[in-house]
Amino acid sequence: MKRIRSGPRGGEAGFSLIELMIALSVTVVVSGLAVSLLTASFNIRAREDRKSDAIADVRRTLSAMTREIGNAGYGLPTGLPANGIVAADSSNTSIRILSNSDRFNGGATPDTPTSQDEDIIYRYVNDVANGQRYVVRFDVNSAINGTTVLANRIDSFIMHYYPQKVRYTVANCDIQNPVDDAGNAVAELVPAQYAQTTYIVLSACVQLTAIGQAGQVGYQPPTVQQLTSDVQLRNAAITSF
Repeated sequence: MKRIRSGPRGGEAGFSLIELMIALSVTVVVSGLAVSLLTASFNIRAREDRKSDAIADVRRTLSAMTREIGNAGYGLPTGLPANGIVAADSSNTSIRILSNSDRFNGGATPDTPTSQDEDIIYRYVNDVANGQRYVVRFDVNSAINGTTVLANRIDSFIMHYYPQKVRYTVANCDIQNPVDDAGNAVAELVPAQYAQTTYIVLSACVQLTAIGQAGQVGYQPPTVQQLTSDVQLRNAAITSF
């Protein structure tokens, strides 16, 4: 007659306390690593989104400025600057441009740049008190609020005025070594010479600070993205219409 043994067998006694503690520790470590990797991926994604948005803002701003500055001087009557640049209101961080776009289409003011979009000021503002930097467009002739913020995630913005087309290199968020097609150095114009301007180079920078600490998961080093745009003032050499 065989005996039937009841209760757990010696080999099926379960986990010991030490084994449970080891398993729990391994689970905690693996979970911690997973959370760290997930957090790092979120930080990288957020960082890239901020970078993309900032660069897109600056590109739109440069595109708008290039188009309007390129039209400066169009249809202006005698007595106004031929290239459309108002030197008294222009600098390396600001430019005021005139055009007379309705001169030939029966506009209300065909002989003076007093219609909307004919007297424009672009200005780079460094608001130190509030820690903000942005580019604004102001329409002098707008019947309502003519101020528009075009880029509010920008860290530097510089305009360079030249009497001719130039080639250049970029470094330190600005352009360097402007030369003509023959390789000869070209001097930048000063405000008193802005009436001679036929070529403008716009230089902008977007900077992102570091995220996290170097050597740790998810660390993102600081980055700088520079964008430039060349503007040929095609109306500057035209003396009559």
